[in-house]
Amino acid sequence: MRPPEALDTPLRTAVCLLVLPPALVLYSLLGMVLALAGAPQSRVHIAYVGFARLCLRIGATRLVVNGLDRLDLGRPYLIVSNHESNWDLPALAAGLSRLIVRYVVKKEIMRIPIFGQALRLTGCVRVVRTQTARDIERIRSGMAKRAREVSVLFFAEGTRSRDGALHEFKKGAFATAIGFALPILPVAIAGTRPIWPKGKLRVRRGTVAIEVGEPIPIDGLTLDDRTALRDRAHAVVAELRAVARRRLRGLGYDPGGVD
Repeated sequence: MRPPEALDTPLRTAVCLLVLPPALVLYSLLGMVLALAGAPQSRVHIAYVGFARLCLRIGATRLVVNGLDRLDLGRPYLIVSNHESNWDLPALAAGLSRLIVRYVVKKEIMRIPIFGQALRLTGCVRVVRTQTARDIERIRSGMAKRAREVSVLFFAEGTRSRDGALHEFKKGAFATAIGFALPILPVAIAGTRPIWPKGKLRVRRGTVAIEVGEPIPIDGLTLDDRTALRDRAHAVVAELRAVARRRLRGLGYDPGGVD
């Protein structure tokens, strides 16, 4: 019998604080060693997925993923997702584990000792968000260096939502998709906000729903089409998010935030 919610949440938070930071260091070191040894990205991928699954196990997070049959595992994508919580990253890494994924991450994450170095060495791209021109150059440089089988995930809103609603997407992901001929893979996630709310040091057990949409082709598009592509992807992610939130409610979980 598990303890009641009033006791389960502080205990789970304490266990996460005790277990996950040292585990993050160990998995980061593993990723760094593999990257420095020239291991293929499929091997480095093991470190990402291993830590993500540990997070979900320690956090008692149940994952419900739909739409994986839409993936063509022989090709990379530019993945765009909404962003509700720091718990999105482990949930998406585990839920999309069939794809080799790297991330566009803000500079504060890259400054975390060992972890930030591991992200950089294994192919993630740093952005500052207030330096648009330099961020574009960083993304181009990072994309040019990536292995061909690697997909890249953008949280297209730019940051976690404070009110739990879906906000407007920025154009960077869509210019990148067109520039590097990567189809857009729209993904929506729901349920992470109650698990780990923004601004709170608390991890609560719960269920997360991930909906994977049909890939959006970019054949024949130019940079002049990036706004239309952004708007199309936003509409698809909004629809997928609504499906994910309904799915959670059907399972008896409040997804939190705003519909």
